[in-house]
Amino acid sequence: MLRNHLDPNNPLASRPTGFIERSVRWAQAVLELGEGSRILDLGCGPGLYAHRLARAGVKVVGMDVSSRSIAYAREVAKAEGLSVVFREGDYLKDAFGDTYDAAMLIYEDYCALSPQQRALLLRKIREALRPGGRFLFDIAGLDMLAGFSEGIVHEENLMGGFWAEPPYSGTHETWLYHDEQLVLERYTIRTESSERQFWNWMQCLTPGQVEDELVAAGLSVAQIYGDVAGSACQGRGASFAVLSTKDESYAGGFGPHEDSAGLGCRAPETRRQRQPHPLLCSAAGAQ
Repeated sequence: MLRNHLDPNNPLASRPTGFIERSVRWAQAVLELGEGSRILDLGCGPGLYAHRLARAGVKVVGMDVSSRSIAYAREVAKAEGLSVVFREGDYLKDAFGDTYDAAMLIYEDYCALSPQQRALLLRKIREALRPGGRFLFDIAGLDMLAGFSEGIVHEENLMGGFWAEPPYSGTHETWLYHDEQLVLERYTIRTESSERQFWNWMQCLTPGQVEDELVAAGLSVAQIYGDVAGSACQGRGASFAVLSTKDESYAGGFGPHEDSAGLGCRAPETRRQRQPHPLLCSAAGAQ
């Protein structure tokens, strides 16, 4: 996966280099990041955004669950003497610290979480931001759901070697849940020595649904954009970006016993022999 993140011609794990460059410049402006500003980069991967922000004088804390990505990001930061800290961790469970000027979650990671996990994450982000702090993230929109269809695909070296060093055989299964705006995918990868499965689910959302979730967590929408490079929002679309701010009038927060508990799996339901509905299970074990 690290190789795919670093490949500028592979859009499956990261966006093209040119887009990232534009996105970082725009994010600096819209998040009001100057030299010495502090930003929390959640799901930072190998540091594609974090390194560029740090080169501009921003103090970055990046968090990612991938040990290989974090190791690579640290190597680059050390070699360049960048003011950035990379932490290997799960942003649903691990502490962020506080007084950040901004936070970001890029590449539609938000939509891979269940509603309960999204609520938890938003509240953690709010607690981590200073008064007036900003949060930028992007969302899979309803038009993205329309681009999927149910079915099964068997293919040698599925997705051109994305999943393993060739040769291997792959099976890609897709299930759609239109009422819940969900797509569930299972990839089965077979090599001479192993068989592995990878699950991916995504809930496509509308701007109104995202705003409701932000407000419930004590954040407010400042602006909606077409993407995280600042293009204009055209209404419906395959994706969109949201700039939000910490709402100082919010009186909520975590209750005395409220944390990430209660996000585990419940008894699955099935639909005509389909796979369990993804929102009945925690996403933490599938990332």
